[in-house]
Amino acid sequence: MFRAVKERFQSIEEKTKKLREVLQLKRPEVQDFLDKLEMAWVHHDCALEGSIYSPQELTAALHPGAVVAEASLLPIVWEIRNHKAAVDFIREEAKSSKKHGALTMTFVRRVHDLLSGNTTEAQQARAQAERRERTEKELTKERDKAGFRKDIPLHKTYLHEISQPAKVQPQLEKLLDWTASSEFREFHPLLQAARVQHEFIKIFPFTETSGKVGRMLTNFILIRNGFLPVVIVSVDRSKYYETFRSSFTTFSNLMMDSMENSLDNGLKYFKDLQRFYR
Repeated sequence: MFRAVKERFQSIEEKTKKLREVLQLKRPEVQDFLDKLEMAWVHHDCALEGSIYSPQELTAALHPGAVVAEASLLPIVWEIRNHKAAVDFIREEAKSSKKHGALTMTFVRRVHDLLSGNTTEAQQARAQAERRERTEKELTKERDKAGFRKDIPLHKTYLHEISQPAKVQPQLEKLLDWTASSEFREFHPLLQAARVQHEFIKIFPFTETSGKVGRMLTNFILIRNGFLPVVIVSVDRSKYYETFRSSFTTFSNLMMDSMENSLDNGLKYFKDLQRFYR
């Protein structure tokens, strides 16, 4: 069993190394691939939560000026841009973070605020576009979203048992404390990333965006250790939700399946380009 897991780690590491070697080349197709990866990351991560966006909507949000966003699209544009802001944040933080550094409550809250649009920058941009100030009712709702959940939300997708509201903060603190432990440091980065997400989503700290925050934490751990972000595709949505009602091993296998699938597709993309240009 342990040997099979070790071989799996090695396979992912080797494929990551091969793809990273290609990505270091200064070629237009490399940037094109990275742009597509970023768009796929946002698209599938939102789709896992039930928000399915068209290429036009993604382009309008991620590439302002390329497509004119209609007023009716603005709520969608904000959600996508909030997601992109969180992606940019974890990428930047990963550059200066120690490979086995502990996750902190400040970091988790910042990721949540970015995804929720609960930042000064996001609120100012939204107010400027909408040309109005938020009402007191809207501001109160946004402030409530910033904290830990106070009830057991009804979800049509997350059907696993989640922490009682009173236990959310202590259990989250326990999880974050674990990331400062020697046990965490001894884990392979792939298992660190999987364990953090599996436990985080079982705690489900926030009424909204808990799933997105959990996946951002996973990708932060992966990126700072030299891996590419894992993109769990929307066709695996049901399977993904079921893993939280199952064992950690089931979840980690799904995560690694998704990683290998992305790496295989990336390597095939560049291999096909070589054939095309011959």
